[in-house]
Amino acid sequence: MLATKIPYLHCRNGIYYYRNQSVWKSLRTRCKKEAFKLLINVLHGTMREVDKSPMEVSCDAKASKPQSSAAVASTPKFGLLIKAYLDENGHRWSLREYTRIENSLKFLPKTNLNKEAAIAVKQSLLKIKTIPTFNRYLKYFNAFFRWVIANNVEVTINPFDGLKVMEKKTSQASKRNAYNPEQLAELYRFANKYGNKSIQYWLIMIGRYTGARMNEICQLKPNDITSEAIHIRGDVLKTDNAKRSIPTHPKLIELGILEWVAECKKERLFHEWRPVRGSFSHAGSRWFSRNNPFKSGIKGEKATVDFHSLRHTVATELKQGGVASQFAAQILGHSNGNITYDRYGKCVNISILKEAMLFIK
Repeated sequence: MLATKIPYLHCRNGIYYYRNQSVWKSLRTRCKKEAFKLLINVLHGTMREVDKSPMEVSCDAKASKPQSSAAVASTPKFGLLIKAYLDENGHRWSLREYTRIENSLKFLPKTNLNKEAAIAVKQSLLKIKTIPTFNRYLKYFNAFFRWVIANNVEVTINPFDGLKVMEKKTSQASKRNAYNPEQLAELYRFANKYGNKSIQYWLIMIGRYTGARMNEICQLKPNDITSEAIHIRGDVLKTDNAKRSIPTHPKLIELGILEWVAECKKERLFHEWRPVRGSFSHAGSRWFSRNNPFKSGIKGEKATVDFHSLRHTVATELKQGGVASQFAAQILGHSNGNITYDRYGKCVNISILKEAMLFIK
């Protein structure tokens, strides 16, 4: 693609194209003079509607009027832009992530989205959402506007730029507690009330002796659990590293997990909890949150430990046992943070990981 001396105009194989950042649009002509006229039409929004993308069509009502950079973000019909954005990029996300992004974009006003409106969105969200949740929404808003700016000549600014809320720095280890021995004993008593034929019992026990995420556990199928290993290979996993094999802890076999698995005739072991909007752990998470023996009696106050705390418990035991970080990362489904291991390293052999699992008591 060769650049001409005219901004936004490029030529490839004799055909002229309009280019704005990552957007390429064929002008369908080999005549430079005609291409220049068509380019002016593109930049001023006067091309025939049939030749336009959905994003450009949405701006027709105000395209003929010159606008300042402060008002430019109010021009498009953002409902159409959001739909086009989801249609083009949806294949990149899991169903769960797609739902999160779609729901977050619903907080954007349909018109008049300038800096003032973006600040109003921020203020309203912070009244009903935590700071980490707002910053996650902001990440989705920024990604959306990067796409809009690249695909729509009318929009040149991101009104959400610079609106991130800075959080107080805390250590990663302090963000969620691990279970102490007394709490684990109480958790076992809680699980035993359901009995080892129930999904509630095995959700807790598998989480305890693998450190797996709840959404990973709830996707397990009968053939994923053997006497040798528990294979995490669900359709909806948090990261590429989440797909892994964890040695089956001797305690799980002692508790009767193989017999429970053998009795399951359904596709999933936790089939009673149906997935909701791509989340297989939706029902399980709601059950545990409501019945958590450690939940606070004070409204709005979080429990001292929750289900995810089991993951921290396993990580703590592996660390205190002196287990090498690459082995612990394989068990927990983490990245090693090392390009040699992450990109080129192979999965650690199950026989090596078995020794590490013994530190999980």
